[in-house]
Amino acid sequence: MADQETVRGLLRGAFDMHVHSAPDVLPRKFNDVELARRTIAAGMAGFVLKSHYICTADRATLIRSLFPEVQAFGGLTLNNSVGGLNPIAVDIAGRLGNKVVWLPTVDSANELANVAGQLDESKLPYWMPIARELRALGIAQDWIRVTDDEGKVTPATRQCLELIARHDMVLATGHVSPQELVAVVKAAREAGVQRIVVTHPEFPTTYLTVEQHRELLPYGVFFERCFTTPYTNKVSWEQVVENIRCVGASTTILSTDLGQTTNPYVDEGLAMFIDRLLDAGISATDIEQMVRRNPAQVLGAV
Repeated sequence: MADQETVRGLLRGAFDMHVHSAPDVLPRKFNDVELARRTIAAGMAGFVLKSHYICTADRATLIRSLFPEVQAFGGLTLNNSVGGLNPIAVDIAGRLGNKVVWLPTVDSANELANVAGQLDESKLPYWMPIARELRALGIAQDWIRVTDDEGKVTPATRQCLELIARHDMVLATGHVSPQELVAVVKAAREAGVQRIVVTHPEFPTTYLTVEQHRELLPYGVFFERCFTTPYTNKVSWEQVVENIRCVGASTTILSTDLGQTTNPYVDEGLAMFIDRLLDAGISATDIEQMVRRNPAQVLGAV
């Protein structure tokens, strides 16, 4: 175990770009206010609120007004609950001051195709009960693809990318497949998107090989590595460390993806992540870049 004073020091000023907080349609361990209070207590700088189902820009605005010392940012995920690849939703979110737009997650064709073959109930995603209830009600929508059968970005995807660029928001790649990823990143750059985050490339349905990591480097992306992926045994800690060393700290962001009722709080999880990486030989300087400087750069934080 690393020196805990070093861990606490690295936690100060850190951002978490991937937090699932209440209110939500799924049970959550904490709400936005509790998250803000724990952020202050840990000396962290801020966070991005992520929901699979609703835009959180308005919630982030309220948190900033209640806790001026917390840099809270909102997010929009382009699942069916907001109309999928819906340019109106993207534009309205931008007008609200939204910061991050994720491509489809729970309604991504890639995610659902992978989940469809899972027979072990214990390994099904946290959100699966909601998907089943929607299907039982007869209101489930089609799986969302961001590319067509030829691998080209769809017109709806391109229009959303243009609006992300127009409002200077961050594109996060969500749960799209590795095959879709390169096409989307290229199209995003063509549309003028300035900041692109590749969402949890160690996660089983979005897993990238070392070679696929390297293929994306010329596009100036950041790779967001989430604590919950190795913590819940979806990937080894050693693989996360190897990927960081492969592409370097300069292109890596450390987040948690926390909020599940059975998992730690954000400050606890990020501290555990830092501790693991220090033990693995990642330097404090590199960790500081991955938890502070890189996310601050992406978010345009002060």
